[in-house]
Amino acid sequence: IEKVSKIPSPVLIIHGTEDEVIDFSHGLALFERCPKAVEPLWVEGAGHNDIELYSQYLERLRRFINQDLAAQHA
Repeated sequence: IEKVSKIPSPVLIIHGTEDEVIDFSHGLALFERCPKAVEPLWVEGAGHNDIELYSQYLERLRRFINQDLAAQHA
């Protein structure tokens, strides 16, 4: 968490709200401390090992690549 402020590129934070391995509060803390964070994705009901099964996961990754990263290079 201390180092996230040093990341020079856009950062997409995706976290499941029911993550049993890494508490959801950790994702929130990263987002709050990351100056380059783009709109995060909080996947309601997703855990640690099933987040990719939620359709919004791939949708948000695509938007990050096609829009958020593309905007940086425009």
